[in-house]
Amino acid sequence: MNNAQTQLFKKLLRERITRFVSVQRCVLGQPAMAAAPIRDVDIVVQMWAGVVIHIHVIDEPIKVGKVRRIIESATDNGIPILFLLDASLLPAPKTHITIDQWYVPFQSLVDDRAYSYRVENNEPVITPVQFRPYSRFELEVSYGAPLAISQIQHSRISVRQSTLKGFWLLADFESDPNANVPPIRRTDYSNYQYNGPRPSFQEMPHWEKPPTGDKSGTPPPPNTNLPQKSRLELAYEVLGISASATREEVKAVFRKLAFEVHPDVSTLPKPEAEARFKLLSEAYAFIKSANRWG
Repeated sequence: MNNAQTQLFKKLLRERITRFVSVQRCVLGQPAMAAAPIRDVDIVVQMWAGVVIHIHVIDEPIKVGKVRRIIESATDNGIPILFLLDASLLPAPKTHITIDQWYVPFQSLVDDRAYSYRVENNEPVITPVQFRPYSRFELEVSYGAPLAISQIQHSRISVRQSTLKGFWLLADFESDPNANVPPIRRTDYSNYQYNGPRPSFQEMPHWEKPPTGDKSGTPPPPNTNLPQKSRLELAYEVLGISASATREEVKAVFRKLAFEVHPDVSTLPKPEAEARFKLLSEAYAFIKSANRWG
């Protein structure tokens, strides 16, 4: 798209990066400079160490498959990549979004955050943004303080997010320890209060059949410790659906929840993601078995 604001931002950012001590040369990209004709490079940074870094300034939604091809091509050519996202395309702070938004995968590339950009008082402003777990279905948008950038660094990083999974050459602006105040180095999982693996579905308290007394007809003694839900009720509760849900409804809900908490894509701590995935899988298996769905 390259609108007027984006063009101004690129010009201002190029001037800022040119002043970095570690940078030999910084120019606005041309089509011929791209490692592959997947997307034109917006800014090309030549380091004194001989490394070339490509910066992509994204001012319109882009498919994650294209992002992956850009990263793959650049890494194959020994070029670290950095993506900056137009702030006007991103939601406001505290907004709740679904996990399938096009901009969410970008946070897997730079220390658990994405970079947004804007122009303010004729200065380039880069702000870290995170998409933090809020519920089973939503993420919450959270912004950090604008970066006081003075360096650019690069490294080969292992990315675990499924659609961008790989070992890539990537760059970021945060080699300066004072670059981000206050820091948001990792997603804040304090709301989850993770204290160890959750019990499996099989270990959850349940009852199958109430006691019926002895053959003489004597009623059983009251049991004040009797759990109040059957295993099947617990299974439906784990999936968050009604026991009247159809087979297809149960299947659809399970697939959605399982994708959200799968250890390869979830932003939860790995032990918590694995425990939740196991719990969902066991509950779904029990529902299928109880209903003889095969």
